[in-house]
Amino acid sequence: MLLSSLCTGLCTIALLSGQVAARPAAATTGLNSDESLPLRGPSIVEVRSAYRNVFPAKDFNRNVTTTWWQTDVLDGDASQNATSLKKALKDASFIVLNKDMYKLLGVKDHTVKKNVETIFEFPPGPSFAKRMVHDGTVYSPECNCIFMAELHPPKTGFSADAMPWVWRVNLNNTPPTTEKVYPSPQLTVPNGAYYHKGGIYWAQEGNYTVPGGITRMDPLTLKTEVVLNNFYGHRFNSPNDVVITRDGVAYFTDGYYGYDNFNDTLKPELANGLWRWDMNSNDLRMVSGAGGGPFTNPNGLALNFEEDKLYATNRGNSSDNPAGGRTIYEFQLSQSNGIPVKGGDVFAYVDAGFPDGIKLDREGRVYGGITGGVTVFDLTGKHLGIIKIAEGDVAVNMQWKDNWLYIAGRDKIYRVELSAYGVQA
Repeated sequence: MLLSSLCTGLCTIALLSGQVAARPAAATTGLNSDESLPLRGPSIVEVRSAYRNVFPAKDFNRNVTTTWWQTDVLDGDASQNATSLKKALKDASFIVLNKDMYKLLGVKDHTVKKNVETIFEFPPGPSFAKRMVHDGTVYSPECNCIFMAELHPPKTGFSADAMPWVWRVNLNNTPPTTEKVYPSPQLTVPNGAYYHKGGIYWAQEGNYTVPGGITRMDPLTLKTEVVLNNFYGHRFNSPNDVVITRDGVAYFTDGYYGYDNFNDTLKPELANGLWRWDMNSNDLRMVSGAGGGPFTNPNGLALNFEEDKLYATNRGNSSDNPAGGRTIYEFQLSQSNGIPVKGGDVFAYVDAGFPDGIKLDREGRVYGGITGGVTVFDLTGKHLGIIKIAEGDVAVNMQWKDNWLYIAGRDKIYRVELSAYGVQA
């Protein structure tokens, strides 16, 4: 009552004096303002902070295995802004979340058209396979080619089979050509791989009759040799990825993928974890995990250019366990005597599925393969953007060749030219 009387009195005074206060201008900083709307170009969409902080729908939700543009609007009344945002994200080839992403893409802004090129489509997998996975993307300068492994997570009631081939992308041809090649002796469910001093080192999962471990392959003759397959008589569980420093120290991840996902290995006898193997002294030790570390299922690995940091991805999420790991961890590598690996700090937490393969460029950016594309972070963990691949595909792993990033999906191989060079390019 007092406020009403006061307002009436003040308004009367203003009218009598001939001075009517102007109404304040409408706010322009909400989701409908021009300053917050996504910037949409022919292939790039820049999503500014207002739309990342407040999703433009009253009620919404999203499954852990889906993409941002598959967010469900639950109130039955999707706003035009929500519909437009989802369509812009779905139609784009690149999603910019920070303007530093433009530098990586080599364009000035969203108005420039840029493409992600599809260079190969894999044929269908065997009948027992629930889906295909292509991993182990590794470049060899001896043949100027990229090798990729093919794995087949099986349907219920089946076991994965060891395929006798790997794929080879020949970069001597324009456009690149892709073909099956046959290592001898054959690899047993190979997964991640790394190039070191003239050889390709595969982390191979193994199966019931062949223990998993690390196998070296000559990139020209395709001859293979097992170089590590046990820890004092214990089989490894399912070695997933491997990296090797210039001076010959290998790091590899070992998870329960063969037993839990591929139904093709014996029951695990070791904890999941991250292993360090000095190939010169043959010192072998687990450096993270050991039953109490951060990993549910360790997966991809990558070194930075200086080789003083190691990055590892973790898989543990599913639609019925959203709390499971979908994390990238950063470790500090000692260059002197003492404990060789420290840390295991959370570097980034991804939003779509889980980070599988992981790569770095020479400026320290981190690239993680996720559902729908490759997610990119700067060296501090700031999210820069997403390089998208075909709708419904999953970026499993990547490999650099010069400033081209080759992306292995479940169904296709892609490449994109960037303004950066990879650690192993």
